[in-house]
Amino acid sequence: MKKDRTLIEMRQLFGDLIVRLSQRTDPADLKLSADLMDRVHDGADALLAKRGNVTEQQQQIRELPHDVRLVLCMWLMDTNIAAKLVRVAYAAGTQVCR
Repeated sequence: MKKDRTLIEMRQLFGDLIVRLSQRTDPADLKLSADLMDRVHDGADALLAKRGNVTEQQQQIRELPHDVRLVLCMWLMDTNIAAKLVRVAYAAGTQVCR
């Protein structure tokens, strides 16, 4: 039940295309960098700051580059993905901590 609700909320925020891509994308296939992970983190912070205002959250997401939207959506849909993303980034020799 919670998964269905999360999926509905993610589609409302990100749109169906990004949600579908996030479900099909393997973190190992992403070109992660410290900059990308910083922008994803900043995007998450911005969404939290606009919590309760879906219209402003949607606007914030529309302003993000495609790769940031995709990784942010993946992260929000599966909170365990953060650990996977960090492992992939470290495997590629990228430092992701601020």
